[in-house]
Amino acid sequence: MTQPRFPIAAGGDVAGRLEAGTWFKADLGAPPSWPPALRQVVEIVLNAPFPMFLVWGPARAMVYNDAYRAILGDKHPSALGRPFWGVWPEVRAQIEPVIEKAFAGQASFFEDLQVSLHRGGRAEPAWFTFSYSPIPAEGAVPGVLCVCVETTLGARERAARQENEETLLFLDRLTRAVTGLGGADAVMTATTRLLGEHLGVAICAYADMDEDQDGFTIRGDWSAPGSPSIVGRYRLADFGRMAVDNLSRGQPLVINDNRTEIAPHEAATFQAIGIGSTICMPLIREGRLRALMAVHHVGPHVWTARELALVREVTERSWAVIERVGAEAELRQSEAELRRITDAAPLLISYVDAGQRYGFVNQTYEAWFGQSRDAILGRTVAEVLGEVAYDGVRPSLQRALAGERVSFESQMAYPDGEARDIQIDYVPRREPSGAVVGVYAIVTDITKRLSAERALLESETRLRLATENAEVGLWDVEGGDGALYWDDRVRAMFGVVAGAPVTMRDFYEGLHADDGEATAKAYAAAADPEQRALYDVEYRTIGASDGVERWVAAKGRGLFDAGGRCVRLTGTAIDISARKHAEEARDLLMREVDHRARNSLAVIQSVVKLTDATDPKAFKRALHGRIEAMARAQSTLAENRWQAGLIGEVVRNELLSSVASASRLRLSGDPIVITADKVQPLSMILHELATNATKYGALATAEGVVDVRWFGTALGWSLSWQERGGPPVTAPDRKGFGSRLMHSLARQLNGEIVSDWTRAGLTADLRVGELSPSVTEADRKPAPGA
Repeated sequence: MTQPRFPIAAGGDVAGRLEAGTWFKADLGAPPSWPPALRQVVEIVLNAPFPMFLVWGPARAMVYNDAYRAILGDKHPSALGRPFWGVWPEVRAQIEPVIEKAFAGQASFFEDLQVSLHRGGRAEPAWFTFSYSPIPAEGAVPGVLCVCVETTLGARERAARQENEETLLFLDRLTRAVTGLGGADAVMTATTRLLGEHLGVAICAYADMDEDQDGFTIRGDWSAPGSPSIVGRYRLADFGRMAVDNLSRGQPLVINDNRTEIAPHEAATFQAIGIGSTICMPLIREGRLRALMAVHHVGPHVWTARELALVREVTERSWAVIERVGAEAELRQSEAELRRITDAAPLLISYVDAGQRYGFVNQTYEAWFGQSRDAILGRTVAEVLGEVAYDGVRPSLQRALAGERVSFESQMAYPDGEARDIQIDYVPRREPSGAVVGVYAIVTDITKRLSAERALLESETRLRLATENAEVGLWDVEGGDGALYWDDRVRAMFGVVAGAPVTMRDFYEGLHADDGEATAKAYAAAADPEQRALYDVEYRTIGASDGVERWVAAKGRGLFDAGGRCVRLTGTAIDISARKHAEEARDLLMREVDHRARNSLAVIQSVVKLTDATDPKAFKRALHGRIEAMARAQSTLAENRWQAGLIGEVVRNELLSSVASASRLRLSGDPIVITADKVQPLSMILHELATNATKYGALATAEGVVDVRWFGTALGWSLSWQERGGPPVTAPDRKGFGSRLMHSLARQLNGEIVSDWTRAGLTADLRVGELSPSVTEADRKPAPGA
């Protein structure tokens, strides 16, 4: 026996399964047996563009729409018609109270609620914004409607941003905390405390490796209250094969639970010092394992990628600080080497102690002030510089003596009275204890550099403002065919990512195939010493990363040395795609307007020629009405940019304009698309039918109505015109111009028009034999009245 047709107007996968019966019907029964309330809500759900589902009846059976399938994942289609808890058992404890509250008549709304769903064979966290609304019917609530939007992606992005911000703030705080500390112990003491507190671990420690790459010493650690210190000597092998393999290769050791992830005797080593889970980060220098930094929890802990990345970053930063401190210590111990190096440097280098007395100056410093080293050493900075110059540097010097590294620019007068621009760097000198005992001062004469930078900055500013305002890109090629420079504007014209390196190959490969030869010839002529032509071309590019076609106008010139060799080719480029597209659109529009005008004039000429002119007034009315119908068709085409149009638009535009009472029209049909050349013939046919109905047919009486329907057919489409309630009509004994015109217009549509004069009124069927290519199978299905 054939399954009854699904009684709800809807399309799509879910509706098709309900109609075909390929779903779980045990709890809901076949659709023809559904109560009206269920059918009505199912129709709303199936036609909704937002994800929706319906929970119905005591079994809590689910019916959902196509938009909800993405949320179900591989649970579709088996979920259709099944109890909600059979589909989503994993959220029952969390969601059942909400659904039951809705069945009790109370609606609920949740925003970004996190749940754990089983999709794709595994559990995953997900976030939703949704509402549960009761569906009342006959004094009860037989069902609940849920509208939901999955917000998982946005929730994860917000969490990632927050984590990144917290990490950046922590790294900034760590940098400020260790800056200026003296010695490795001071740096690592501060680092382990801050890292341990930030991650909330039990222990954070650092260790130095022995030369044998096995023994190591935990030199210091930070422990949370209640956790033991693990300072002491250990062997790497005691912690297991994974520890040896990973750390010796420079890979971190990550264990979430040592009781389950490694052998029992290896786990015992961790357990003995109060460690249940760990991240141990190696420091490799010159191919050898030099040091370790580790964070530990007492019990199991699943380490995240963010935690791992943070430990890695802190390890690298900490040992970088330590290495710098060590270098400074070596420098302090090598004063003789320092003297040799500093005397050869074109810098003013000096050292003053905590009392601001000179303990060291180099030869450049002596020459600057015109005094011997012996005349300077032991004197105060104020005595050597003079009170005026000293007042200018005193605040910065005092900050440096307080432990801050200071860098600033100033002006100072030479002994000859000439003012010079200088850059001064004050670097505190610390004892191993961390106490500041003096300051190194490095003074650089930057007069020439600043003068050049000021001039360059002014030039670059003028150039930047000019190119930005004109949206001009810059390009430069060394030697005519050497290293290529593009600014980011030119990169964008070739679809290249901002900042990415480019070569001449990128240039040639980015050109449109039809423009490559001419562009290459123009470029070669500009680089040729014999021609030295102006490079002035327009070409198309095909974006390397996006495949987009763009138009570019480029200009440039070659620069040649005294020997005639092209040393560089430089110029500008402008994206002229908008201009080219506007020109193409203008040309296309002009051709289309010309074509339409010619066609319209030809039609008007035919209408004027063939319209009955025996009665001037009737001739005028008929001609005026037919030209107005053509004008309305042109308006419909113009609104659609001279592209295809919908039959419904043509019908409504024509009939609602030419029929006095719209209430006497019954219009309905499918959303069928017709090409632009079919719009005018259809409009004029409708005008002829409406004119005849107004004069002689159903619209000539107060009770008459016209029913117009259009629908897809197996071969194309059809439009039915049926008049009712008018005066009795009979078939005409001859064909007038209107009839001949309609048949001619029908042939233009690749169709025919068949008329039937009955006592009830005229019936005219326009049958067209082909569809527009843009009409889909969905358009062929009957649709409810418009």
